[in-house]
Amino acid sequence: MWKVNQSKRLSNRLLKNIFFFGITLSIGVVLFALPRILIPFGIAYILSLMVRPLVNVFYSSNFQKKTFAVLLTVLFIFAFIYPVVTGVSSIGDEAHKLEFYLPRAESYLRQQYLEFKDVVFQRLNYEIKVNPVDELVRIGQEYTQSLFIYLPKLLGSLLEWGLIIPLFLVFILKDGRKLRFSYIKIIPNHMVEKAYYFFHQFNTKFGDYIFAKFVEAAIVGTVITTGLLIIEFPFALLLGLFAAITNILPYIGPLLGFIPALIVGLVDQSPALGQMTLLYLIANIIDLALVFPILVSKIVNLHPMVVVVSVILGSQVAGIVGMIVSIPLAAFLKLFFVEIYNELYANPSAK
Repeated sequence: MWKVNQSKRLSNRLLKNIFFFGITLSIGVVLFALPRILIPFGIAYILSLMVRPLVNVFYSSNFQKKTFAVLLTVLFIFAFIYPVVTGVSSIGDEAHKLEFYLPRAESYLRQQYLEFKDVVFQRLNYEIKVNPVDELVRIGQEYTQSLFIYLPKLLGSLLEWGLIIPLFLVFILKDGRKLRFSYIKIIPNHMVEKAYYFFHQFNTKFGDYIFAKFVEAAIVGTVITTGLLIIEFPFALLLGLFAAITNILPYIGPLLGFIPALIVGLVDQSPALGQMTLLYLIANIIDLALVFPILVSKIVNLHPMVVVVSVILGSQVAGIVGMIVSIPLAAFLKLFFVEIYNELYANPSAK
């Protein structure tokens, strides 16, 4: 009788394990097989992690209906985004000016290349046959043509995401907790505690990191834009926005954000070139000395070499998106392996 009961328990445990892993695998396959759902859902999930503290503030302030708190949060988000959207027209004007500015940039680069070629020939008696300017122009034309080809599809996707993401966001904020607990119910008993702990840690680290990076980018972009406007540097809004976006990328972001401003200053022979360079330097010193240590470093707690390797691997696997999410994923994997190690080797009860 005892053997029969034990056999039933083992069989029941095996069925629960199969059911749990089957459901998990099915959800993963469906999401990755449908990128039109995966991408907006992923964006909405990240946004939900970022605004979850805001929902809790609303919910704790005598709001009886959580639905109302969720809707209020979404309204708050769009109220925050509205000033940015209204500035698109100004950025669009600068982008239109950039169209007439590019031929000047090409002419300047050709002139500098010819002067450099002459200097090399005179001093080293060596003629440079490769023209990098032609290659840059060719690459630029290819990217421009590709942009015009894919622009309608891109605009359609953005419009679709603009409609779907808010719906997913409200759904996740309103019912995400119920779904999470429903999913936890099917997790085998011996895995529940650890699974819940890892899930909570992943959400916390990922949400806090993405939020911190966006705040960091906003601070750097605001400092650079304000400084460029003060010194009356060309394309201040466009360059400030570009600096903010590239600053999200670890390590190489600040350099990428500086290159367009340097090109504009050189082509324009701007007297404010030195001031612009000093401004970018000050903005990045503020970022590295104050913003990053306060907002980001405490969240990830990783060795710099691990961060560099994570960014490289992330870029190889998923490009720019991989570079952005690689660090919080590495922090989570570190936590995961430390917990497993402690469970197997450092925990006396496990021996």
